Amino acid sequence: MSARGLVVRGVPSLPKFYIYIVVSIILLSIITLGLAAYAESLSGHYYYDSGVPGFLIFISIWALLFYGGMLVTQYYAPQFYYRIGVLVGQLLSAIFWISAWAWAASWAAYILSFDNYNSYDEIRGSWKAFGQTTAACAGIGALIWVLCIVSLGVFCSACTRRSAPAPINNIELASIPKPNAPENQTISPS
Repeated sequence: MSARGLVVRGVPSLPKFYIYIVVSIILLSIITLGLAAYAESLSGHYYYDSGVPGFLIFISIWALLFYGGMLVTQYYAPQFYYRIGVLVGQLLSAIFWISAWAWAASWAAYILSFDNYNSYDEIRGSWKAFGQTTAACAGIGALIWVLCIVSLGVFCSACTRRSAPAPINNIELASIPKPNAPENQTISPS
């Protein structure tokens, strides 16, 4: 296998299910964005903020912009599809999502461990809702992370296969074969 396929320009020959993986990442990121925004609204009343909802909001917006931009470029402007940029973006997404869901899971476990205390029922209800929302974000984030890893693996295997990139569909930028003239074409004097 050659790694040269990862640095060329153009959309690789991706399998049909790849678009479903990317659309699933986008839809689950929208759900995570909503849950993280709700968790941020719940955590704003206390003296200490964990920062988990803010990071989840950031990574959800990152995923929406990156994977949405990747799909738009793939279908509407394939001449601007740089495989190395997609590779770096997918690696960053995988790193961001594993750190986001692990951080959210640890904070959710910490917050939900306070459920045994009976002091201040009003505050306890907000903390419980915050912990449950953060736990939901952690679970969905773990699923998104798995989808990011699968997407990265499918993309790398498609790029390293010995296949030509998909056609660019732009006649001005594509190379057009020129007809060859016969070698002994001479003009006879008349």
